[in-house]
Amino acid sequence: MKKTILAATILLALTTNATVVIAADEEDQDEEDKLLIVGSRSHKIRTIADSPVPVDIIDADELNSMGNISGLTDGLKVLVPSYTSTPATGDGSAFIRPTSLRGTAPDQTLVLVNGKRRHRSALVQFFAPAAGNGAHGVDISMIPTIAVKRVEVLRDGASSQYGSDAIAGVINFVMKDDNDEGEIQLQYGNFYEGEESTKFAINKGFSAGENAFVNLSLEYVDNEALSRGIQRPDAQALIDAGVEGVGADSPFGDSPLVQTWGRPETSALRFFVNSGLEIDENKKLYARLGYADTEGRYRFFYRSPGHSSLAEHRANGFTGLQAGFTPFLDGDQTDLSLSTGLEGTFSDGTWYDFSFGYGKNELDYFLNNTVNPQLGLVGGQIPQMDFDVGGYEQEEITLNADFSKLISNSLNLAFGVEYHDETYTVVAGEATAQLGSGPSGFAGILNSNSGDFSRDNFAAYLDLEHDISDDFMLQYAVRYEDFSDFGGTLNGKIAGRYNISYGTALRAAISTGFHAPTPGQANVSTTITTFDGASGAQVEERLISPTDPVALSLGGKELKEEESLNLSFGVTSNLTEQTTLTVDIYKIEVDDRIYRVGDIAVPGTVSDTISFYTNALDVEHTGLDLVLTSSLDWSDSISTDVSLAYSHNEIEVVSQKLINGTNPVSDSTVEDIENNYPEDRWVLTTKTPFRDDLSLMVRANFYGEHFDERGTINAEVQPSAEISSVIYVDAELSYHVSDNLTLKAGVANLFDEFPDEIGEENANRLSVGLQFPRRTVANYEGGSWYVAATYRF
Repeated sequence: MKKTILAATILLALTTNATVVIAADEEDQDEEDKLLIVGSRSHKIRTIADSPVPVDIIDADELNSMGNISGLTDGLKVLVPSYTSTPATGDGSAFIRPTSLRGTAPDQTLVLVNGKRRHRSALVQFFAPAAGNGAHGVDISMIPTIAVKRVEVLRDGASSQYGSDAIAGVINFVMKDDNDEGEIQLQYGNFYEGEESTKFAINKGFSAGENAFVNLSLEYVDNEALSRGIQRPDAQALIDAGVEGVGADSPFGDSPLVQTWGRPETSALRFFVNSGLEIDENKKLYARLGYADTEGRYRFFYRSPGHSSLAEHRANGFTGLQAGFTPFLDGDQTDLSLSTGLEGTFSDGTWYDFSFGYGKNELDYFLNNTVNPQLGLVGGQIPQMDFDVGGYEQEEITLNADFSKLISNSLNLAFGVEYHDETYTVVAGEATAQLGSGPSGFAGILNSNSGDFSRDNFAAYLDLEHDISDDFMLQYAVRYEDFSDFGGTLNGKIAGRYNISYGTALRAAISTGFHAPTPGQANVSTTITTFDGASGAQVEERLISPTDPVALSLGGKELKEEESLNLSFGVTSNLTEQTTLTVDIYKIEVDDRIYRVGDIAVPGTVSDTISFYTNALDVEHTGLDLVLTSSLDWSDSISTDVSLAYSHNEIEVVSQKLINGTNPVSDSTVEDIENNYPEDRWVLTTKTPFRDDLSLMVRANFYGEHFDERGTINAEVQPSAEISSVIYVDAELSYHVSDNLTLKAGVANLFDEFPDEIGEENANRLSVGLQFPRRTVANYEGGSWYVAATYRF
């Protein structure tokens, strides 16, 4: 929505995102060791303690201090309590994990790589947990972990500086840029249940003449599928009746289970190049290239021998598949990113950065071991059971011109412009996958729903960073963007920090933000197929564009941007020489949250229902973040570094935008949005070096109480289950054999903890073989162990 001139005037007083520089004492540090942190457009060196908003810094060693994970998504979840991710369950969400920062949707956190916007994945989340349903975000697991130098997590609104999506904050991945050293990582892991996980990674820096460098990273991971479910009652009845081959079609070796619940089978090859050329002392060229090729496999719901998809075949004499069948979906993803530019300083001291960015993500689906009833029988047999059902593509181009000028010792001015173009492509499935209602489990994308959908936008911003005194600093920013599909938006921010005493300071920020509706959200059309475990029937619902004539007749309309207001206040203090504490409280008000509304009956039909995206909800996120670091001395030679990160977050849907006089989102879904995530999470990490070559890391991850999405809270019959809190303990022992070689042995979830099982007294999924809450952020993977070796050269 376009802002008024009055609002524009007010917002000019509002500021930029706060980010900082990690620096030791300036007198003792070389210039190249001073690290610029996401959020500040100023090139004046500051320490992280100077930041007026919270910033988490995670270095490469911390990211590598865990085993048997599938990628960066799991790594951040373990280390940052305000960042969560649910298990991979359901269609594309099995391959591109739904994530959340401070309880917001996946696409309400902006992702940067070396300060440049990262492109979105090809997936619009149809089957994400309630708080993330309908989101269209970034898949950070396409980035190789070994290529990352550090991660910067800015936990505050930042749209006034970076644009769309920075409602909850910004995650910036800073890539390795060493021009000489390298390392090789090997890891093997095994879950207590027996599944294996392997990883190989290599990073090496090279000098290209005196003034250039190239840093190469390659990473390969392979994870077997986890199977944590139980047998379905209908399948057990077949086994008891003597039917042979029940569950034998499992691609994961967990026969006779007819459904496989747990992390999908995944493999990934990831590659990244970071390079730079210093032309002279005032300018340099840089180029970064990333590529990833991943494969995943996820098993669907079981179809019994009498399933509706076989009814017509049975009527025509088909006697096969007496043990039933379970479809499984392959998701192949390829990802390409390129960023290049010229950075330097003009003769008047103005810093500049002209850059070009390109990104593309493709997600292709292939459905296996299923039937399309419309194909009929050939020679008494089903003619085809594997189908190319189509896919999606996301492509983005970004052009930036950024400038920063130190006007005086106390005032820095930054300004810039950005052009961004994105295209969302829907790829149709093969002809046999489009016949009738399509293959059971995943209908092929229709030719009529395929096509390219594009939009572009132009942005301009202005930043001021003002040191009013040695103890008082303010930041201001304002940003205007104009989008080709919905119009313009103006946002701003003001943030400040005041030192009330040596080592103690207050900080606060107020900002507006936004998330622009994506071409994917505005145009995706498909058929969502689910399975009714009670009736055995296949249930289909058409997802259509909100501007489709049918949607318009039922209250749909063109999407507009989500708008937010962020408020935060905090205190930072050095309690002792060894102990620091930061506490921040915040409130994020999001208006016009884009959400998929469904189960809408189509007039004139008996059973057809549709769904579409609309600006449905106004949501509030309130909470508190606490970070405490200290060191405990046990003796003159042994001490333990301790860090505690705690996050409390509450979500409330405060209102809805009525469609044809009714709420577009059901009460049960609203309940899920508010209660599926734990309100409390904390991570406690200790690191103890017993001697120069031997150290122990122990980490505890706490997930607070929350509710399962199945059922409703306090229902008289089978209410939604309340999931008790749980703690997962990890430990890793490191031994430095030499300056070059380090060996590690570790355990993840040492005590093999699981979330609560859900029984008959609550709404449950026992009929489909799952005894755990399906999408809890406290995963049901169980314990595992791993060994690893790192060789530096």
